[in-house]
Amino acid sequence: MSSQNSSNFRSVQETKLSEILHRGRNNFDLLRLGAAFAVIIGHAYAIAPQPPLQDPVSRVLHFDYSGSLAVKFFFFLSGLLVTDSIIRRPAPLQFLIRRAFRIFPGLLACLLISVLVIGPVFTNLPIGDYFSHRDTWSYLLNNSVLHPKWTLPGVFSMNEQSVNGSLWTLPYECYCYLYLAIFCSLGGFSFRFAANAICTAVIALSFLAPECEPRFAQSTQSFLLPACFALGALFANNKQLIRIDLQHAALLWIFMWLVRNPMAHQCLFYIAVFYTAIYIASLDFVINRIKLPFDASYGVYVYGFVIQQSVHATWPSAGVYFNQSLSLALALLIGIVSWYLIEKPSITFGTRITRGN
Repeated sequence: MSSQNSSNFRSVQETKLSEILHRGRNNFDLLRLGAAFAVIIGHAYAIAPQPPLQDPVSRVLHFDYSGSLAVKFFFFLSGLLVTDSIIRRPAPLQFLIRRAFRIFPGLLACLLISVLVIGPVFTNLPIGDYFSHRDTWSYLLNNSVLHPKWTLPGVFSMNEQSVNGSLWTLPYECYCYLYLAIFCSLGGFSFRFAANAICTAVIALSFLAPECEPRFAQSTQSFLLPACFALGALFANNKQLIRIDLQHAALLWIFMWLVRNPMAHQCLFYIAVFYTAIYIASLDFVINRIKLPFDASYGVYVYGFVIQQSVHATWPSAGVYFNQSLSLALALLIGIVSWYLIEKPSITFGTRITRGN
């Protein structure tokens, strides 16, 4: 091995998480996009079922499926990045404003398109009845304030799935932002030990006593989300101590395989997946050769489900793979448009009005 290759190998092996979190030292945009794709892939088996085909992740794990695993990764990565941000700049109100400009403009655009375009095209009601129906506008208003409403009058009525089932995670994400901002305003991150203890307690409660987290204990799909967010926060709070390398990733997978207690096994599985994802995102090849000029993941996520519903309503017998393929292509296209026309300008504006405050 040449000295240059040896040096590069050591630099990868000795990378700390604090270095990876610097701008330009990771490719988290690619991982987010992959997770958004996984949500579409997982949802297709429910939207356009084609027995005996089933989600490959569910077939292997038996305790999770690709869409749910992707959502958990979103919450972990969000916990990691926004906690790192608020630790570096402890301004809770400005933090919440920036988060609002990240979440709501893209969401509102998706809701308007759903109500004004998708709804009229696919409703089985006369157009006048559709637009005069109170549920049409309550769908828009309720979802705009993160109070989910799942149906539009007569839209996708032949399918038991909601118009946009992906929106269910957004209130939970905003809860996490609020709790994080409150914790920061109380000076929680001034004491690393205390912050570590709180994050560990949240993770333990999520697995052992989810009923103690009433806002998250409404379903089996939601009660682990605070654990994933808190795990990301725990990583961020200890970023100077955590080393990201292939050796530790392999040890985590081996440890997970050795542990037989189902709950501990699942917890270690998620830790291993998230840690490995950070390692992959920090590789020079991934950073330099697969760097994307956009971050379409949010757009792909919020539009993915309604696109899948539209594809299935148009070609109801086409099958799951057709639904996945066409929906992925359309969601990526719309996600890119959403990024450049709505999300990026909104993020820039939110950063500008909170700068210096």
